[in-house]
Amino acid sequence: MVNIEDIVRRAREQADADARERVRRLLRTRSTDWLVEQLIAQTMGAPGGRLPLPRSEEDGRQAEQDRTLRLDRIRAWRLDRNRLADLVLRYRESTRERLEADGRLLGPPPRGGEALEARHRSAAAAALLEEAKDLLYALLFGGRAAEVRLDRVERRLLTVTLPRAKAAALGFVLRAAAENGSDSGGRDPGWAADEDPAATLVLRVSYGETADELVGSGIAAALRLINSLEINEPVLHVRLEKYEDGTLE
Repeated sequence: MVNIEDIVRRAREQADADARERVRRLLRTRSTDWLVEQLIAQTMGAPGGRLPLPRSEEDGRQAEQDRTLRLDRIRAWRLDRNRLADLVLRYRESTRERLEADGRLLGPPPRGGEALEARHRSAAAAALLEEAKDLLYALLFGGRAAEVRLDRVERRLLTVTLPRAKAAALGFVLRAAAENGSDSGGRDPGWAADEDPAATLVLRVSYGETADELVGSGIAAALRLINSLEINEPVLHVRLEKYEDGTLE
């Protein structure tokens, strides 16, 4: 026999189903950039209160504009093996000590402290940080359309572990992984909580490697420089390993 509790329960279930369908319809009208940023907000929160999380279509358009400008800068490089080798050498010479000694870093907090902010970087350091992020993007996601001319023969997996409060520095990699459909060795791309999700996050992204492993050297050099200019860890935990599926198609 149906009682009032049954009627109320069924009404609530129907209302919930209707609400979910309305949400689905609304979400389908949003841009990919907006949806990705909302996912970041839900899974990562706002580290240190400084993670910029787009909340509107306008923010999504800004993210798309930033991506377009990055691709334009990468295309201008016409990145090939020789150009990449030169960048790797220059980045290796740009140590934290040298960046401070030549005045490109301005009163930065000690390593292991808070992430470096714009006020800690000179104009030259800001340009170098932008370039390092462009290189990281090019090596992870760049192909013919971006004028990246590297003979990639094998799939590899990049894993980066860093404090949750400093994850914003590599947020552009997560967005690009979602946009490019990059997988992570059989796991979903992007951030995954470590054993202590409040303390650290793990980023896994697959990429194409060359026979001489120069791409991996470039990724390591770019990440080392990004650490010196922004993340500010004593040691940035990075692992480059063979991908489960092996060679590229």
